[in-house]
Amino acid sequence: MTPFIERTSGFTVMHFPELIDATFISRPNRFLVNAYVKGEKIPVHVHDPGRLEELLYPGNELKIRRAPGKKTMYSVTFCKNNDVWTFNDSRFHSDIASLFLRNGTKREVTVGNSRIDFQLDNSFIEVKSATLVENGIALFPDAPTLRGRKHLETLMELIDNGYDSYVLFLIFNENATCFQPNNVMDPEFSKAYYKSIEKGVKFKFLVFSIVDNNVVFNKVVNDCSGK
Repeated sequence: MTPFIERTSGFTVMHFPELIDATFISRPNRFLVNAYVKGEKIPVHVHDPGRLEELLYPGNELKIRRAPGKKTMYSVTFCKNNDVWTFNDSRFHSDIASLFLRNGTKREVTVGNSRIDFQLDNSFIEVKSATLVENGIALFPDAPTLRGRKHLETLMELIDNGYDSYVLFLIFNENATCFQPNNVMDPEFSKAYYKSIEKGVKFKFLVFSIVDNNVVFNKVVNDCSGK
């Protein structure tokens, strides 16, 4: 039995009651952007470590929400990507993933020097997310990720020790029709990805849409190569 449960298309996983229109100006550092709101320049927290070059460029539309923190009063929630919106706040990924896992799952499990997002009985599940989509292909990562590669190595070691290993990808761009690792951006992660498949790590890819102020489950897709 897999650790996953099925959800129907249209299932709402997140709702944000009040969002504010904003326009991107600049990104001084990884977790901070400047944006215009009604003509006023304000600092906005962005809780997404990806490069997001296709989303965070001068003049692009954002949806932000009031979320007071130490340095900012707002957080980026959605970013416009051509004809769709993407969801860009990784703080919610674990909660969203849990909606697709069976009851009894433990969170944040230490395995050696790594921490895996979930464990259910004999199964370990790591959660990753993607918003970058090119020609219908969801790509990960959008920046080199040593951490992501180490997670795959840990999952392969768990298989050697008799456990089942899974990666659950949350793709927050409804234009995705399949997934492949971003070999151009991080060839080492790509090698680890295909090696982990051969080893027995199983991958599940969920695609989400942004509908009004909601993040909504859309569909399941597969690896573009059919693996």
